[in-house]
Amino acid sequence: MSPASTSRTSGELADRNGERKGEWRRSAGTKKAVLDAARQLFNEKGYDDTNINDIVRESGVSVGSIYHQFGGKKEVFRALAESSLDRHREVSERATKKAIAAGETDPLRIYVAGAKGYLLDTWKQRDIDRVGILLEGPAPEAAHAREHRARFLRGSLGITIGEPPLPEATGYALYGLLYGAATQLVNIEDRRTANAVIDYFAELILKMGSAE
Repeated sequence: MSPASTSRTSGELADRNGERKGEWRRSAGTKKAVLDAARQLFNEKGYDDTNINDIVRESGVSVGSIYHQFGGKKEVFRALAESSLDRHREVSERATKKAIAAGETDPLRIYVAGAKGYLLDTWKQRDIDRVGILLEGPAPEAAHAREHRARFLRGSLGITIGEPPLPEATGYALYGLLYGAATQLVNIEDRRTANAVIDYFAELILKMGSAE
């Protein structure tokens, strides 16, 4: 292969790579525009009263692009819900690690530290969490609420309060309290009240442990 051919081939590869990067940037920008618009609409109008044309108008993205990128309104909601849950998990893990690094060894207190981080982030993400937690999302799956329950239960594995009649009874008791807290938090607008709700439920959990 001649130097000229090598140079031409390298240039063609660079052009193709540049085109791909441009496509990725455009694709990411399209997804963000759709998700931002849908998040606002779901929060303002509710899931059921938002249709795909509303998202088209608000986002400026064509209906064809939305179906290509996501598949439909249900999938747009799922992408928002999964992103919110991933963020909750990361915040909870950081709070748990911080408690351990500070010298906490009590499993229940470590759990509560993570739960408080999770709940505070639920309040911060209430515009989308409200749709899932209050079962106002896609009726066939209510996936957001189910995943909340699964994550709350996983976080309580290994914790036993009192003499539970079934191995997972403690986990379900903790889940009930945390889900109750989350249900209240998604309807609270000021942070001071949100913090008070979180502290209240955290203290209830700790009192359960101290009553053994």
